[in-house]
Amino acid sequence: MPAFMIVYARVTDTERFDCYVEAVGPCIARHGGRLIGRGKPPLVLEGEFDWQTVGLLEFPSFGAARNFWFSPEYSKIKALRDGAAHFQVVLVEPPA
Repeated sequence: MPAFMIVYARVTDTERFDCYVEAVGPCIARHGGRLIGRGKPPLVLEGEFDWQTVGLLEFPSFGAARNFWFSPEYSKIKALRDGAAHFQVVLVEPPA
């Protein structure tokens, strides 16, 4: 069953963040994931929203998404975004 990672971001250093974006795509793919949507800025239909952009990633399973997030490879890439943006990331699995 697929799992979805929702990434909320507020970018503070575009140049540094671009380095992260360039490196993370292939890493996501190696874990079976793919970017299926990105809104910059998203259309907020209800409620408060304090983020600039939202990314939606799909992975083949909850385990594959967790393996990506906690992989040594991603840990190195994730360091590229330090000081470049603020994030909130959630992982959800559709009901069976």
